Amino acid sequence: MTVAYPKSIAHEQFEKLYQLIRGVIRHDADSERLHLVWRLNATGLVQAAQEASSMAAEALGASLGSEAELTSLQVVTAEEADAERDHPRPQELMGYTEAAAELDVSRQRVAQLDGQHPDFPRPIGRVGAGPVFTAESIRSFAARWNRSPGRRKIA
Repeated sequence: MTVAYPKSIAHEQFEKLYQLIRGVIRHDADSERLHLVWRLNATGLVQAAQEASSMAAEALGASLGSEAELTSLQVVTAEEADAERDHPRPQELMGYTEAAAELDVSRQRVAQLDGQHPDFPRPIGRVGAGPVFTAESIRSFAARWNRSPGRRKIA
């Protein structure tokens, strides 16, 4: 479950939310999203979705003192969640080198775009060699990037 939550979360609020949800809770300040993942028992997916929405609304209200806007909800069976955890679906990934080739720029330019361009995709992780992006996000950026080739002229 993902909810829009633009404010920072105090440690006490986080702990209270964890006591009520008992799952994985991650707040992403950059995207202003709060991600919640937990298991619950239900007779079917529809009941699970209803219970999860109700449980989240109650927990968010009690811990954060406000209603957060639900932006996404994914309900899967326990078997499907375990299978995804143990054998994630393959994704085409890119580091700076692959992104540079895709964008036809240098690795240094990709690093610069990563740090400065507001529309450049966010990495899904980091390894020793640097950030890792989905190929889809880099290609999407490339399609909408208003590129100005060459060095900027000094007036």
